Amino acid sequence: MKAFDRIASHIPLYRDDLLALSDRIKAPAQDLRFKDGQPISVCGREGAFFLKRGGADRAPSPGLLSVSAAELQELFFHICGQSVFSHEEEIREGYVQVDGLCRAGVCGTAVLEGSRVKALRDITSIVFRIPRDSPGCGDRLFLSGVNFRDGALIAGEPGSGKTTILRDIARSLSMGRFGPGRRVAVLDSRGELSAFDLGPLADVLKNCPKAAGFEMAVRSLSPEILLCDELAPGDIDAVKSAARAGVGLIATVHSGKNPRGRYICQELLSTGAFGTLVTLRGRESPCETAAVESIGNALPVESRAGE
Repeated sequence: MKAFDRIASHIPLYRDDLLALSDRIKAPAQDLRFKDGQPISVCGREGAFFLKRGGADRAPSPGLLSVSAAELQELFFHICGQSVFSHEEEIREGYVQVDGLCRAGVCGTAVLEGSRVKALRDITSIVFRIPRDSPGCGDRLFLSGVNFRDGALIAGEPGSGKTTILRDIARSLSMGRFGPGRRVAVLDSRGELSAFDLGPLADVLKNCPKAAGFEMAVRSLSPEILLCDELAPGDIDAVKSAARAGVGLIATVHSGKNPRGRYICQELLSTGAFGTLVTLRGRESPCETAAVESIGNALPVESRAGE
């Protein structure tokens, strides 16, 4: 079953309408959006389609399907498996993991405990991110000579294909498509990287914080390369530790067209964990590279082990 259809199956009230959409709408879709009192939309590179019985329209018009506050709350409980408490940590980060396939971003009113988000109430919108699998989208990086054992940081804006290309890199390394197969440990903190097959030598740790996951992987999985998605400022120390663990680190980070101008990118590049910086073009050209740069301060693999 395709990713779009699997996600639609978790939306009981509108399942049939979503499944009935043409592949012309479903194939390029990047997310499904449900907002209180607004038309349900399917968004992608070509813009938005608004759901109606028997199809979808390009622009808001009479007869479109919309979601009420009560229906939105019902959908929220449904994707939580009727147990909001079991997803408490995810909700604090603004999402719920769905079916080990994707994450659903959740908006509402934050309940604070000091300066920390404790929970969300009065849900106002839910956005399902649709994972994409594009085998071969990372081939150009291998063919251009990127040495992933020296680490690589992949930077790009939301929707630019960071997770998709990271998944393909993991699979190519695991399957030995460009040399000997490599043992790969994948830290899939949001359940998206492992939505598709990653090959025989990839071990996956799901829902695990970066610092604990790096430590667990290095100690028990004997990886040659670690992969993880979406590094944040709180992960800097974990990256520094991973840089000296004797393995390569491949990770992604949110950035605009000039990642070196963003503070977190500067900090990550200064750790010595990354030998290459890959900048993606953007959401209009998913998985296409704008630049590949060598980072001069990267620690070579042989000097990482034992430090």
